Amino acid sequence: MDLQEFKSKNPEFVKKARECKDTFEFTKLAETYGIKLGADAFDKAFTLFCQPSGGNSDGVLSDEMLENAAGGVSASFNAESFGFGGPRDTTIINFN
Repeated sequence: MDLQEFKSKNPEFVKKARECKDTFEFTKLAETYGIKLGADAFDKAFTLFCQPSGGNSDGVLSDEMLENAAGGVSASFNAESFGFGGPRDTTIINFN
């Protein structure tokens, strides 16, 4: 699934990710929602989901959000859900 579909299927995760203050909180949140991050995807996902309004505290858009607005991140974002028999599906996020 692409970024827009992921956000529409996981609005609570997206909302709570915005409240994460650091990578530890983001890691715990992802674990809670059964989200695994592929190789080299953690930093991009943290920046994409945890930056306030997609930018820094000065309101300046991050490079990732500028790229996303131009179609870059959403084009490289890929999330796949798998049912491994647990209480919830596992979603694996990769950036190609």
